Amino acid sequence: MLKLIAFLLSLIFGFTTQAPELVLSYRPMETTPAPAEEPYLRGVWLSQFDMQPIYRDGNQQREKEDYVDHITTLLAALKKDNFNTLFLQLRPNGDSMYQSEYYPLSKYVAGKYGGEITYDPVEILVTMAKEQGFAVHGWLNPLRLMTETEAASIPAGYAVKDWYTAGKGQVKVWEGRLYLDPSYPEARELICKGALEMLTKYDLDGIHMDDYFYPTKEEAFDREEFLRSGYDTPGDFRRANINALVASLYDTAHSRGKVYGVAPAGNLYSLREGYCADVELWCKEGWVDYLMPQLYFGFENKYCPFPQILTDWGKLVEGSNVKLYAGLAASKAVLARQGEIDAYAGTEAGKNEWIEHTDVLKRSLECLYAESRAFGYCFFSLSYLYHRDTGAVREEILSEYTAFAPLLQGDA
Repeated sequence: MLKLIAFLLSLIFGFTTQAPELVLSYRPMETTPAPAEEPYLRGVWLSQFDMQPIYRDGNQQREKEDYVDHITTLLAALKKDNFNTLFLQLRPNGDSMYQSEYYPLSKYVAGKYGGEITYDPVEILVTMAKEQGFAVHGWLNPLRLMTETEAASIPAGYAVKDWYTAGKGQVKVWEGRLYLDPSYPEARELICKGALEMLTKYDLDGIHMDDYFYPTKEEAFDREEFLRSGYDTPGDFRRANINALVASLYDTAHSRGKVYGVAPAGNLYSLREGYCADVELWCKEGWVDYLMPQLYFGFENKYCPFPQILTDWGKLVEGSNVKLYAGLAASKAVLARQGEIDAYAGTEAGKNEWIEHTDVLKRSLECLYAESRAFGYCFFSLSYLYHRDTGAVREEILSEYTAFAPLLQGDA
């Protein structure tokens, strides 16, 4: 009924609908298959928060020689523990860790938006990592941008600034932060152009996308676009927009012969409605090469105990060409040692198995190695495992590390 109404309105008032069917907004000219076989993935996320104190010395870019020393130290620590893949955050907030045609330099590398850098830290890191045999994937958050305050310092000429300044629908403001609205083909195209730029500029093995999609379930975020869309529900509308983005990024990566994957939230049962992430459809249609759910759960979690949620993810990818990797939370072990109560653990009030046990990650790896449908893992994140300056294992995770470190060396 809503589609009929939207059609009639379009005839009367000249409204245009926003992609009532899946329309890919950006398809590179040539598409080639991604590499077929890869070794068991043993990865680490390198977030903007991990890298900021390595990129910078205070509010200035770190001296190049000093930066190279830091990267050398960290790669040695990772190599010692048999890691083989790095997921390097290059676009956390609609910004860039390198000089980009499409996005402003990030405050995490330049000290502030509108800042400057004198050398390319991404080129150095990727080159050094590849020389030591690491695979490196460019990690991006697709929709989340900088805050309104931060946007004020960004020069004109970047799409996110120009759309925001002009009050156009491609950029929305929600609780003081800017977001791209993926219902607009030009917003999806910007994300894909930025991804293609990464793959063209650096010797990356793939594009990796985080789960920061719509910032709210509130209809006010994109009510006008939904009413023009012809979809029956806001959820259907938003899922179609995310599907279009996912499929377009897949095409973008494969145009360079690279892989593309998504790290969705770990709770498989809430993804479709809560995040508008239809991972089952992505597997069916082959729009991702892998899924890396953030399985930040222990064994006593009432809602998503680790063995069960891993099994259910395995069932999801079974029969498809999509590989399953598991995101593991080194952060939970460290924060537990610091006395933080895990409000999302789902265990009984006052209990925290990450405090009471020091082998949660060890048992998680054992489950992974026993799951034939899983092909690797990735730890969140670098600075929860190692000291940035020395490469030594952090004291807060040492007891957990002592238990699981031997498993890092074993065959899956």
